[in-house]
Amino acid sequence: MAFKTRQIRKRPPIKPFKILKNICSGIWRLLSRTTPKQRSYIWGAILVIIGIFVVSKVMLAAYHFVTGFDPKNLLYTIGSDLEKDENGYTNVLLLGDGGHVRDGADLIDTIMVASIDYEKNAVSLLSIPRDYYVDSESVIWKSKINEIYRNHKNQMDEEARYELFKTVAGEIANLDIQYYARVNFNAFVEVVDSLDGITVDVKDSIYDPYYPNETDDGYTLFEVEKGVQEMDGETALKFVRSRKTTSDFDRAARQQQVLEAIREKALSKDILTSPSKLKNIYSAVSKNMNTDLSLGELIALAGFGQQFDRSHLVTKVMHDDPGQDGGFLYTPEQELYDGLFVLIPFGDSLELIHKYADLIFNKREALWGELSRIEILNATKYSGIARNAAYQLNRFGFNIVGVDNYYDKDGEKKYIDKSVIFYYEWEEDKNSVITAKYQSTLDVLNGFMKAESLPGDSLDAGYNANLTIILGEDYDVFLVK
Repeated sequence: MAFKTRQIRKRPPIKPFKILKNICSGIWRLLSRTTPKQRSYIWGAILVIIGIFVVSKVMLAAYHFVTGFDPKNLLYTIGSDLEKDENGYTNVLLLGDGGHVRDGADLIDTIMVASIDYEKNAVSLLSIPRDYYVDSESVIWKSKINEIYRNHKNQMDEEARYELFKTVAGEIANLDIQYYARVNFNAFVEVVDSLDGITVDVKDSIYDPYYPNETDDGYTLFEVEKGVQEMDGETALKFVRSRKTTSDFDRAARQQQVLEAIREKALSKDILTSPSKLKNIYSAVSKNMNTDLSLGELIALAGFGQQFDRSHLVTKVMHDDPGQDGGFLYTPEQELYDGLFVLIPFGDSLELIHKYADLIFNKREALWGELSRIEILNATKYSGIARNAAYQLNRFGFNIVGVDNYYDKDGEKKYIDKSVIFYYEWEEDKNSVITAKYQSTLDVLNGFMKAESLPGDSLDAGYNANLTIILGEDYDVFLVK
């Protein structure tokens, strides 16, 4: 019996523990030679650059693979509670710069506000263009937003300047921002190369003969064809920074796209099971980033990364095209701003941007998955009402698929007194309570117009719409002046 017992038992696996011991020893030797502030930067780099919090799952999954125990127990034990705003969100200002060799020292190329909603298991990203002009009482020197850190160098220390940046970005996004993370774009190259490249679906071909060379004293040609492309680090960097033949707004969208591509590649099995690749990623980000997130807070963020739902990611960009989603900025006459090209909000106030931000951060579920298809019909005696409403709602990201007059069954124009929204897909419970499929969109529309929502017959819908707005004589829609 004793012989059989010895045969049945298995020796505990040794190799994973040796790997863990070697990795931990190496990290400990590295951290022991740094200051507490530097250690904070190093740990911050691990989390933020790889996929905006979400890709923290990479490090945890790799740890789980090597050690064979559930890391969530460790997270709950030593993770620190993250600061939250009054809505329960954790908000982080993400900054990216091209390095001192490119574009000038201390200028910020990329400004994004990231907001985590724990209750909805969601993350929203809003990109602010670097030419946005900051006219705020919070700053000493009014300037473009990408110059804030540099322009206050003589009046404030480094941490105070980051706090100022958080304040300014928070005023724009109408959020209380708790943290910041600044990444040198040189990390882009090293991270992508450490992943053996990334796959990007290029939406439009780029031909840019004016991309700055390494020394900023001339140009080099950058071009990439439309379609699925494999990119190494240098190509990815050029892809996210090229703007001479496109725009800053296109560039912001590409930056968000590449971050997602990095996330997808980092979560692949080849990366998760390769300690050497994880070590290279760690090395790339540790020397190219700083942040005010503590180690404990980063561990808590990693815990959130364990349960984040990718379908609950919302990405938006503010720009100056009033006919498109996010078009709430415009270019004033340059002589009014010392000859500078700047962007300022429509109406010279933050009202519209705040309403847009409210949708992105507080009503974000209306932007998940497939957007509802909306047609707008004019049932008033005033021409152009439906088209004007569609134009305004489109700027807030609603999917307007058709505009027309409202006709009866005989083809005659029909007029109604009260506006109404018909929906064609719903569920009904045992108590005959009806819940529309796109209820979150209907809830948001209630903040833009006065109209009753009712179930309708899908045979009456045009343009393959699943929501129909019929504007009556009581027409009252939030308009962008």
